[in-house]
Amino acid sequence: MNKVIVLLSAIFLFISALITGCGGDVSIQDELAMIPGLCFLHVHIGDNMNMGLIPDEVNEYIPMWLCDSLHTRGSFGVSLLGINLTDLSPQLLFLSREVTTDEMLQLGIYGFNCDFEENLEGYNLIDDRGSMIGSIVGRDGWTCLVTGSGADRTAGRWLELERDESLMSDVDLISISESDADLSVLISHNSIAFVSVIPTGMLSRAEVRTLNKVKGIIQTIKPNALRISFSIIENELPVTLLEIQLVRNGDIITTLRTSFSDTGLTPEDLLQIIRDGGFLF
Repeated sequence: MNKVIVLLSAIFLFISALITGCGGDVSIQDELAMIPGLCFLHVHIGDNMNMGLIPDEVNEYIPMWLCDSLHTRGSFGVSLLGINLTDLSPQLLFLSREVTTDEMLQLGIYGFNCDFEENLEGYNLIDDRGSMIGSIVGRDGWTCLVTGSGADRTAGRWLELERDESLMSDVDLISISESDADLSVLISHNSIAFVSVIPTGMLSRAEVRTLNKVKGIIQTIKPNALRISFSIIENELPVTLLEIQLVRNGDIITTLRTSFSDTGLTPEDLLQIIRDGGFLF
């Protein structure tokens, strides 16, 4: 009997150790449960992502210094919540489990070169004119930094975000969301539906033509959710992998995978060729 008790105790301790050791692991689905369902797109950046591959031009829209700082601590997410139509500036949500609100505050003060004010929920970042740059809050082990106009209101709504209001409620997106890629871009049904009803009054003729082509593609393939993933496998010969998964009406999943390797070109060289050819930016 004593041997049985000892054996059961050992099994219990082993299981406890496993649970404790795995407690820090967070899936992309866990991350999506913390992202508002009406965001335009969500980008998950994994631990192994080579941040140097992201073009410098992206810094015009996203504070890459913040992305670099968060990435040194682990994986994180960035969501496009909206666009200010007056100056086309994006409202972004940065999400991490690797930093505290106080650490995020220090990153914000240093990176934005700004002041701050504390409130009941977290912190607001304030520029030298007294305007709000961003708002920092935390819940359930996650830290969130929202940038742009009305950041404090958006951060307050994030604190009250329910699971059925998040991207986790998009069944189609969840079905293709999990990936161990270095970088994944996730686009939900709400975003795809929004593209179909974008007004054209403020667009140029060229932009209207482009938008109409996109709408035509949407009407043809009837997408419900989309994931684009990018990875580099660091072997003796680095391999660049690109995967696109699309959920279409009728629970049809389309998958496209392509890989690239070259004995004379690195992934950085390939990206530079694409940029010089005008395919990016």
